Amino acid sequence: MLSGDMLRVVDLNKEKRGRNKWGIFVFLLLMVGSGLVVLYLWWDKDVDFEAYKTEVGKTANNSLGRLTLNEVIIDDNQILLKATFEPVKEFTPDHQVFFFPQILVNGKDYMVRNGGQSIAQSANVYTIYNSIKMDDFPTDKNVALDIRYKDWNVETPIDKPWEFQLEASQEQLQEDREVFTVDKKMKHVDQQEIMIDKVVSTPISTTIYFHSEQRIVNDALHFKIQSKSGKLWSFETPYPLNKEGTKWGSRVDALYLTERNYKLIPVNRDGRKLGAAITMKKD
Repeated sequence: MLSGDMLRVVDLNKEKRGRNKWGIFVFLLLMVGSGLVVLYLWWDKDVDFEAYKTEVGKTANNSLGRLTLNEVIIDDNQILLKATFEPVKEFTPDHQVFFFPQILVNGKDYMVRNGGQSIAQSANVYTIYNSIKMDDFPTDKNVALDIRYKDWNVETPIDKPWEFQLEASQEQLQEDREVFTVDKKMKHVDQQEIMIDKVVSTPISTTIYFHSEQRIVNDALHFKIQSKSGKLWSFETPYPLNKEGTKWGSRVDALYLTERNYKLIPVNRDGRKLGAAITMKKD
């Protein structure tokens, strides 16, 4: 059990910019029973996300209480949500409540990974954060989102789901994103051939994309990125982007790569190099 305001989290499978306080997710993975439990640390830190944020402020009610969807941020193949939950008096979450929304983008389901965190602001108010990973996210400047909070604590259905429909912008994010071409093959730890496709960096996160011809059954492939000055960032816990297990991503939040060249270093879980460093160049 976590102490303080933090709750357990279950991980299922621009000109003048204001300042908007969002936290940065950092997580530890634990196996509990048959489920993957993610413990998030919340960095209470000012991050300039105002240009990428869509204000919502819509509220829905049901027997559990009142949920207000406050803000939405679209990142590269990722949607971040911030909501406020006010439970009814009869509902006592006891620091064990998880809400994981289902999201349709332009009427289609691109979701591959759903995580989140709840923070108690008071006895009757909780801030709900969600980070939903996507694949093949549409490139439209504006996208239609259909967001449904339809269960809680992973498997308990909500009689009357909280539902929100809105249009969100990713125009500024697309302008500010940096794409680094890699297109290099390497051997996985099990000697399977892996193609590292590209690295996409935004002011919100940096993601390494790679794929194989056959299913990757071992997630022991990790990466480090090194700047020209020698600064290193570690990427861990890659996640599958398709049900076949052939497309993968590895993401670090709050890392924005703006230089022209970096070194991409494949490593194992212990940080040992799996091959020579690969030069990645900004498109």
